[in-house]
Formats: sequence, C-alpha cells, structure tokens
Amino acid sequence: MVERFLVYNFLGRANDLSDLIPNERFAVIAGILKSLGKYVEIRDGANIYTLLSYPPAIAQEVERLEFYDTDQSKEYLDLLEKEAQSIARGDFDVIFLNLWRGPGFKFSVELARRVKELVPDIAIYAIGQGADRIREGLLKIAPHIDAVMYGLGYEGVELIARGSAIYEVPNVICFYEGKIKFTHQKVLSNINSLPFPLYGEDIYQNIRGKFPIYPIALSNEACPFACPFCMRPASYGIDVVAKDIPRAVDELEYLIKEYNARYFRIVDSTPPFMALTRFAEEIMNRGLYKYGLHFSGFSRLDVNSSDDFELLRKAGVEALFFGIETLDDNMQQSIKKVHPYDNLKNTLRRCHEAGIFTIGSFIFPLPGETEESMANTLARLREIRPYLDSVLLQPAGVYPMTEWRFKPEEYGIKMHPDYDEVFPVYPVKYILPIRYWRPFPFTYDLMGKPAEEVKYEDIVNAFERFCGVVSQELGLPIGVQDYDVLAAILLNEEHSRFTKQLINAFVKVDYPFLKEIIETAHSRL
Repeated sequence: MVERFLVYNFLGRANDLSDLIPNERFAVIAGILKSLGKYVEIRDGANIYTLLSYPPAIAQEVERLEFYDTDQSKEYLDLLEKEAQSIARGDFDVIFLNLWRGPGFKFSVELARRVKELVPDIAIYAIGQGADRIREGLLKIAPHIDAVMYGLGYEGVELIARGSAIYEVPNVICFYEGKIKFTHQKVLSNINSLPFPLYGEDIYQNIRGKFPIYPIALSNEACPFACPFCMRPASYGIDVVAKDIPRAVDELEYLIKEYNARYFRIVDSTPPFMALTRFAEEIMNRGLYKYGLHFSGFSRLDVNSSDDFELLRKAGVEALFFGIETLDDNMQQSIKKVHPYDNLKNTLRRCHEAGIFTIGSFIFPLPGETEESMANTLARLREIRPYLDSVLLQPAGVYPMTEWRFKPEEYGIKMHPDYDEVFPVYPVKYILPIRYWRPFPFTYDLMGKPAEEVKYEDIVNAFERFCGVVSQELGLPIGVQDYDVLAAILLNEEHSRFTKQLINAFVKVDYPFLKEIIETAHSRL
C-alpha cells in the first residue's frame, strides 16, 4: 500500500493578495513526497474558488471567534464537519496541517480534533506560521496534534516519509514518554538537492484559484542578523546556505516551461550577498529574459547595497522591498539594525534610478519612541523621499520566539497576562486603519510615558500622526506591496489605483472581484 499524505491549509478569509499566491512550502513538500513514491494531495483553501464555496458567514466568523469561544454558528460547525468528513474519506496516513496566525487558526485546530475522532490512527503534524510562533503551546491547547514542525521542515518531511519516528526528526516538538520533547534544531542544509516544487492541478488542488505569482528562494531563508523583533532566526536558523545560482535558474526555467510562469516573487528576506546580481547575470546569460519575466522581492540595505540594480532591472526585477524600520540613530541601536545613513540613501537612490519600484518599510512607533526620534526619522525621510515609490508602515508588534518576547523589560515592553492565549488568534489586518484593530496584548514605553501607562489608543495616535505626515506632507504612497506591483503589471493597471481596489475588495470580502482579477491574470498568461 502506498502511503497517502495530505498537505492541508484552511484560510477562512483572505486579507491580502499574498494570501492568494501559490505556496512554495506546500509545493516543495509535495515534490519531496512524490520523489519518494508517496501519494500526495495539496488542499490549499487559500484560493478564490474554495473561499467562494464557503457560506458568507464564515469570513466573519473566523475573525470574530476567540480561541475558547463556543458561540459558533451553524454554518461554521457544518463546514467544520464537512471538511473533517472529506479528509476522513481520503484514507490519508499523514496530514501536514498548515496553521495561520489569526483567521483560520481556531478552525484548523478544531478540524484536527474532529479528524482524530474519525480516524484515530492518522498522524497530524502542524507546520506554518502558527507552528513557528507558538510551538509547544500548541500541544498544550491541542494535544490531539501529534507534533509541531517549525521552520521549513523539508528534511523532516523526508525522514517521516522514509519511516523515521517523529521524535527522531529535527525541528520537531512532540509528546514522548508522557512529556513534551524538543528534538535537535537543524538548519536546512540540502537546499541544492531538494526536488523542484509541484504546482500541477493533479496535486495542487484549485491552483487556478491562486494569483499566478510564483515564489522562488535563493537560500534556505535563514537570517544571520539578530533583530529583537524578528522570529525568523528562531524558525529558520542563523546559518545561511545559499542556493547555487545555476540550480536556482534551473528551477526558474522549470517553472517557466512546466507551469507557464512569468511572474515571480523572490522570498528570501535576507538574500545572500550578491545573490540577486548573480541570479540576474545567469538569467541574462541563458537568454531567459526573452520570455518577458517579472520579479519582485526583498532586499537588504547592508547585504544588497553592492548589487547591480541596472542589471537586475534588465533581467526583469520590477520592485524591491527594503526593511528600513527607522531612520533615528538611537532607535536603530535599540533594534540592532544600524545602517550608515549615507550608504542607505545611496542604495535607495541607485535602486530607484535603475527603474525599480523602490519600497521602504518602517516600524512606528517602536518601543521607546520619542518626539525627538519621530522628528529625526521624518527629517531623513524627507531627504530620501525622491528615491521611494511607496512606504509600508506598521506599529511594532511583539511576536513569540523573539528577544522582545523573551526580555520585554529590557525594551520597555509590558506583556498582558493573556498574551499567550490571545496571540494565536489575533487577526493582523494591515489593509485596515489600526484604529479598527483589536487592542494589542502588550504595550510599550512611548513618547515619555512608561508602558504601564500607555494604552492602545496612545499607540494608534502616534502611528496616525506619523502616517499623516508621510502621506499628506511628503506625498508618499502608502501600502503598495512589491507583489501588488507585479499583479498590476500583469493586469495592465496603475499600481496605486490597483492597490486601492484590492484593499476595497479585501475589506468588503468582495470575492467576485478577486475571482475576476485572478481569472484575468491566468488568461493574460
């Protein structure tokens, strides 16, 4: 009998275009399992056809419910039972259950419980953002889940498929001899020998309901930096293993020819030194640019300041995202992300002048933010204004597995007692003004007030003051993401106008509009 594996993802409500892009992790897991002769299915509910199939009440319900709420609608309970029965009929041996933070988390955990009732012998392993963030906390609230797999988990998937016991697999948290066991952490090192991802409709169900921007990685996605607000090092490690550039471009060529892909997002938050330039060189040398390729991705002011942006543009790079966070020297020291200002300014200038849509990301307010630090950031932002095409603004968030979470007092942060219960289901909705968000389960020192005296309204007021200067005085577009730029190009739309249309659609849960643009995108390809 061939073992049967299911990669399952429930979203419940889409809040951003990135929710509706093909998922590389699912597709690589499928490639690994298929290469070992296993049966694999991807049921990724983050696609427009599945979302449209749900009763309208579901989108509201998944955001309303707290984790321990029992006031669930009939539509919610009926969908839960329908999904559980469908999985049980699939006769699967193993489920890799993707967990989102916020919407979908509660449903996914309850779904796992119901599937276990129907099929007691099935193995359920949690993967994804929720697994990365709450780790052993998940086993405490959901003991029916057999293990938590954090990080990319590719080596773990292979070992499981080859018959290894779960407690022998790296990057796993599981029950063993009545206790919670942490296996050894291992950085993904076989990045150059992984099978290519599988996006075929025979495996990746409803892939046509995804917007056709394909992810591609140039490394194992580890990060060598120690930003206290970021949990990537805890999940993926600090030892970066670069993908061989010829191998990366082999994968690109495979995606072009196998899936007619033309639009790509480079997913590394910290691309290895000169990796973007070498990737572009290989694309040009092979003549792949003739296919009319389009890329977006992350770039670092320190790592990528030497990149040849003009070459990147020739190879098809349309938009790059830079994590600036703050332009105040003291705040940079506080978050351990210090950029020499002249180098920062020069990097952004060269990127913008090469014709690449240049996006700067800012975190405001940061813990310990003052009127002076705000003024310093805005003063420098006025200087670099000519080199930015869009800015992304968000207030500081305290995530699990970060230094801010482990040592909040050192950063002037006060955690609420219910943080661990609230965080897994907290819906982060970047498209909405933050005054409509739920209050954070933490506060921090702000504008001379200690964290104990700071209310959520104080954070909102500081954030909105900052945004007002950026948008009204500086005239900078806010909220255009790098993948929004790609989508706008594919649909022949102006990016700012298109972004506003997307925001309107996600806020109003206008899935018919999203269906139209996704189907149009596929027809254009």
